Amino acid sequence: MFVTVDDVEVRLGRKIEDVERPRVEAFIEDASALVLDYCGSGFRESAGTKAVVCAEVIRWLAVQPGIVSEKVGDIQVEFGTSATTQSLSPAARASLKRYRKKLSSIPLAIDQPKWDAVIVEGGR
Repeated sequence: MFVTVDDVEVRLGRKIEDVERPRVEAFIEDASALVLDYCGSGFRESAGTKAVVCAEVIRWLAVQPGIVSEKVGDIQVEFGTSATTQSLSPAARASLKRYRKKLSSIPLAIDQPKWDAVIVEGGR
């Protein structure tokens, strides 16, 4: 893993408590795997990819697992079966586009033999 809990702490602006550390490490591992899947096996680790992984981890930390919606007036919380935010955000995908392998095609020219110009010895 090229992102550490310290990297997330610096960007988050607060200390990650010991109780929270395993969750952050798991999020780092998950986000790194999603970046690898999105960019392909040959992507290069850079400051840009590190920033994306850290941003996704911080985004995931801001969402409580299982909470679908909250309402402040009259305190209403709606729970779902699981949080659906653990995927790359559209902003992350846009940032990672430059690190994906580009698909392109190149024209291939096939040399055609010129049979008419071949002189065969002993032939007519």
